[in-house]
Amino acid sequence: MENYHHIWLKWAKILHRWGAERLGYLFLSEFCGLNILLAQGIYLIEPLIPIPQVGENLRALCALMEDDSSRDYFLDLLSGQGRIVA
Repeated sequence: MENYHHIWLKWAKILHRWGAERLGYLFLSEFCGLNILLAQGIYLIEPLIPIPQVGENLRALCALMEDDSSRDYFLDLLSGQGRIVA
């Protein structure tokens, strides 16, 4: 699996800046039963999006939704336990 930590760190910084880290945390932690299904849907639509940066962000999102350790890493960033350097 690819390493998307740089993207997740960027997302965590953005969510903290917007004050939406609780919403992101809630989405990933409470809807984990649907995460794999959502990731598969994203994989289906990704080829239809011609912008490479968007595709990389979508793959990073899918990795978060499919892998428990990746999701835990990102949840740690959102809860403030991970290291975020502004």
